[in-house]
Amino acid sequence: MFNTSSNSDEGSFVSETCHVEGDMSTTGNLTIAGIIDGNIVSQRLVILDTGTINGNIESAKVEVEGQINGNVQGTNIYLGRNALIRGDIYFSETLKTEEGADVDGYIKKSKPLSTKNIKLEEENKSQKKFNKPTLVKDVDQAI
Repeated sequence: MFNTSSNSDEGSFVSETCHVEGDMSTTGNLTIAGIIDGNIVSQRLVILDTGTINGNIESAKVEVEGQINGNVQGTNIYLGRNALIRGDIYFSETLKTEEGADVDGYIKKSKPLSTKNIKLEEENKSQKKFNKPTLVKDVDQAI
């Protein structure tokens, strides 16, 4: 749907046989044919008709032919005829839908995505997960 250069094949791919649990983040392209249970942050996201995402999405360009159970936030969003969205859609430039696409949620035009905010949120999350190392005295050697 979106015009791409000859580099359109570059990026990561999650095949039909994969089921990933956890959040995913990439600065490049991501194509999903399997199941993702977690949030996704990417530059360009393509969800094929066999793909399912159970989580929120933040991506500049989103193409959906599969299913999303969560909110979608992007600059340009395309929903194919097989798309099924159970969540809200926030877009800043364009939203294109084909006849047959199903959305169970609100659709709203919003402010553009800020990659700086996304990176800051990721850093804050990682800082909360990992605390400063604590030195522990080995009790067995002290005796």
